[in-house]
Amino acid sequence: MVSRGTVRERGPGLDASQRDDEPGTGGEVLRLGRTARWWRTLLVSGLGVLFVLGSVVGQDDWWPFSPWRMFSTSTPPTGAVVFMALEVQDGGSSTWRSAGLTPSSVGLNRAEVEGRIPQIEADPALLGTLATSHARLHPAALPWTGVRVVRHEAVIVDRRPTGEERVRVLATWHRDGAR
Repeated sequence: MVSRGTVRERGPGLDASQRDDEPGTGGEVLRLGRTARWWRTLLVSGLGVLFVLGSVVGQDDWWPFSPWRMFSTSTPPTGAVVFMALEVQDGGSSTWRSAGLTPSSVGLNRAEVEGRIPQIEADPALLGTLATSHARLHPAALPWTGVRVVRHEAVIVDRRPTGEERVRVLATWHRDGAR
């Protein structure tokens, strides 16, 4: 047991002159040394600079030093609300049906696919990997013979939906040239 006012052995960054008793606590107060204060100040300053830069010029890829765009912006009162959908053909059917864009369906989250839309538009064969993933996750289900990504825009005016919906197919993939 250490009695009040007694200094225990020296720890890293501390010396006996930097220890002090705080009245009324019954224990020692350990003061940080100059080196310990210096590197902590440097670390906090560096993180502060990263957060400020991330907020001013950063994009989603700067995270965690910038806000995610989806949480830091809003939809204008008049415009369109945009969402992506995955549509598939299966078992030789020519009908497109909506499919879940979920880990249980294709092994990826919606954001993982939506973040790759420019690459998918440039190379629609990437959609074939979603069909392959679905087949591995659901071996008893009919295989997907076609996959497409569709952009839906729900038009709003003064924050109210108009009922108008714009639909545009961004990329389409067919297995073995099937149409």
